[in-house]
Amino acid sequence: MKRKMSFSKVGIYLITDGKQRFYFTGFASTAGYVLITADETVFVVDDRYFYAAKRRLSPKGITVVSGVGFGTLKAYADKVGTETVGVDFNKITMADFEYLKELGFNPVNVGDEIEKQMAGKADGELSEISKACAVAEKSFREAVAGLRVGMSERELAALIEYRFKMNGASDKSFDTIVAFGANSAVPHHETGETRLKDDVPVLMDFGCICNGYCSDMTRTFYFGIPGREFVKAYDAVLSAHVRAYEEIRAGMTGAEADSVARNVIFENGYSGYFTHSLGHGIGVNIHEAPWISPKASGILAEGRVFSIEPGIYINGKFGIRIEDTVVMKNGRPQTFMTEPKNLCVWAGGKLRKYR
Repeated sequence: MKRKMSFSKVGIYLITDGKQRFYFTGFASTAGYVLITADETVFVVDDRYFYAAKRRLSPKGITVVSGVGFGTLKAYADKVGTETVGVDFNKITMADFEYLKELGFNPVNVGDEIEKQMAGKADGELSEISKACAVAEKSFREAVAGLRVGMSERELAALIEYRFKMNGASDKSFDTIVAFGANSAVPHHETGETRLKDDVPVLMDFGCICNGYCSDMTRTFYFGIPGREFVKAYDAVLSAHVRAYEEIRAGMTGAEADSVARNVIFENGYSGYFTHSLGHGIGVNIHEAPWISPKASGILAEGRVFSIEPGIYINGKFGIRIEDTVVMKNGRPQTFMTEPKNLCVWAGGKLRKYR
């Protein structure tokens, strides 16, 4: 994919971040940089990737140049007639930033412009995200089928990540979180050696990458028969999740959208137990714009992909999170997921609806 920029601030853009390189070219590599001018997109890479990049990118009209350092940038900047280079200050290293200044360039921050462009998803991008979500769901079902008393959190995480690869994903989109029992009360629990036993909650937060695009999903279920306290909290989280689908609309700020679900959690008596944001954007990055949090001022526009993930976390007891990847379509959130969100329990060797 070859993408255009506005050139309202600068005559040449320098893209150094790996995810952004992929976004602007469709080619993944661990090295190189991209130059974008009004007339040309140039991928500069060393000989390890040169021929692979040329095969992939030349048919798209992207020029591939073999090189290291910023010598090629200097040549193209001279060609354009500028010393001002647009870079994302959130992504460029300090070493590269200082080197640009040593070479006589004037680096200008275009991070907001790049973030805004990447937030809007084209149909092809939505298709890839849909594939990543489908693979994540299929892998979840297959991994959960292998549940057994005594297996560790790390074993279950490894099982779902293995299924990602077997089902066509290139990688996980973040480190899989598996939390048994009281560990689920830690929103970003570090998956470890805790062993599964009867009558505990299981929280799984996972996602994969397909053709460069991410998915993100969380399901919480009970391995055994849940008590009244857990069921009450689960119902509150599910109600918040459902309310988000019903009331979040295009044109809301991220803060307004966050409050839709957060108010439900509070109304059910769990003020202070929802300790993270309602969601975040998803694309080539697992976390990107738009942001859905109590202080987020950005607008949720049509075509934006983001997570909806309300939760309740009671320290020392349990945590519950229900998360889907969604897209703003026809003015309201539409999920990519098909897995049920009602409370499920593990019984008879499979997940079953609790009621």
